[in-house]
Amino acid sequence: MIESVTWTFYSMVVASGLETVEIIKQEKAVPLTIAFYGDSLTEARTGASFFEILRKELSEHRLINHGRGGDTVISLFRRIVRQRLTEPVDVAFLWVGVNDVLVHVSWIFPIVKWLSRKPWARDASEFAKYYRSILDILCLKARTIYAVSPLCIGEDLGNPWNRQLDGLRETIKTVSSAHENVAYIDIKETLASKLRDEQISDYVVHSLARVTLDAFLLNTDEKIDKRASTRGLQFTLDGVHLNSRGASMVADVFYREINAWLSRHTECVDA
Repeated sequence: MIESVTWTFYSMVVASGLETVEIIKQEKAVPLTIAFYGDSLTEARTGASFFEILRKELSEHRLINHGRGGDTVISLFRRIVRQRLTEPVDVAFLWVGVNDVLVHVSWIFPIVKWLSRKPWARDASEFAKYYRSILDILCLKARTIYAVSPLCIGEDLGNPWNRQLDGLRETIKTVSSAHENVAYIDIKETLASKLRDEQISDYVVHSLARVTLDAFLLNTDEKIDKRASTRGLQFTLDGVHLNSRGASMVADVFYREINAWLSRHTECVDA
């Protein structure tokens, strides 16, 4: 089912004398192609966009957004294969999994998934199977892949849905470790550390209509943050999608990884 493709590594020519980690900001840095695969957190039609923050910060590089709202690990795999979303890239971020658990939050969500032909993984074994298949495809085209853990379903990280996500975190970590050019990012751990000193809200979105209205009406970060505040949320709009503070948190984590990647590969070329 998966075509065999060859990948030619990019050669990087960087001027000598660059010692700072902030290589991305140097005018002579070689432009990267960076792809982001995921669901609505990547697409950001609902909530604030970490991708737009990165696109502004990394304006000299080519960033590609392959996010689509509602995608599960199965539907993302099928979309990658069907649409051939596998052009050669330097770095790829894979962030999927929350919808495979969000489907259990409300009776309406499974119906929507069925109607939109986006099946979800029924257990950890099925999730691992499709996640591994995505990595197998992306590894043919990406020099490095960052496998990102699901973030949260509600900012109360001890609720039942977040405990289910914890299981997927371990699955992603295990599957990722079997690939040489895949690194694991535990973004949920970053969120947990930032929430320790915050007042925690138990708000979790249960209504598709609410998500749709938020996407339509809250079209600026200011409006998104104001609505999040009324719900007592610190980093998300509705327990799932990001507010501006959450988008900045995610962008910061990804930005640091990109900078570190460039630093490592520049050192290899200089050597």
